[in-house]
Amino acid sequence: MRLRSMVVVGAAVLALTAVTGCGSDEGGGGTGAAADGDGQSAGSGGRLRDAEPPGRPSAGTVADIETFVSQRTTCTDLHVEDKDYDDEDDPGAESTGKLWGIKERAVCYDASHNGITLMSVNDMKSFQTQAAKRGPAGYLVGKDFAVTGGPETRANLKDSGLLSLICDPETRIPSGYTKEKGLVDDCTLTDFIS
Repeated sequence: MRLRSMVVVGAAVLALTAVTGCGSDEGGGGTGAAADGDGQSAGSGGRLRDAEPPGRPSAGTVADIETFVSQRTTCTDLHVEDKDYDDEDDPGAESTGKLWGIKERAVCYDASHNGITLMSVNDMKSFQTQAAKRGPAGYLVGKDFAVTGGPETRANLKDSGLLSLICDPETRIPSGYTKEKGLVDDCTLTDFIS
C-alpha cells in the first residue's frame, strides 16, 4: 500500500511539472513566464531580445579557422602561404609578420576553385591599419582572425558572426545593420556583407 501511494504521488508530481512547464506558443494568454517574440520565455533558456549580442567568433589556429569556414562553405586543399605569389616583390603586401599583425596565413579553395585566405591575427589594430591602406579587399573579421574570399564565400559566411571590415568612408551601410567603430580611423565593422 505504501509503495502504491508513493507511485501515485510521484505520478502527480510529474504531471504537475509537465503542466506548469508547458506554455503556449500562441498569444492565447498562457499563464507561463512572459515570452519574447520567438516564443522563448525568460526562464526557458531562450534569448531575450534585450540581451547582449554574442561576441564575434574566435579561432586560435588556422585549423580552427578552417573548421569554422568549412562548416559554412567549401574550403579544400588548404596550404600555408605567407604571402600571395603575385605580391612577392611588394613589401607592403598582405603577409605574415609584424607589419600586418598576421601570425599565420593559409589559402584554401571554394567549390568554384576561387581562393579563400584564412589569417590568424595577433594584432588586429595593425591588421586594420594595413587593410585600410590596401583598400577594399572583402575582409571578414572575427575576434582574432580574418577571412577573405569571393562572392560565394562571402555569401556563405554572411550569418556566421563575422563582420565586414569597411575602411572607405564613402561606403554607405544600410539602416538596420550593425555599425561598430574599427580600431583605426575611417574603418567600420558591420554585419552588412555584400
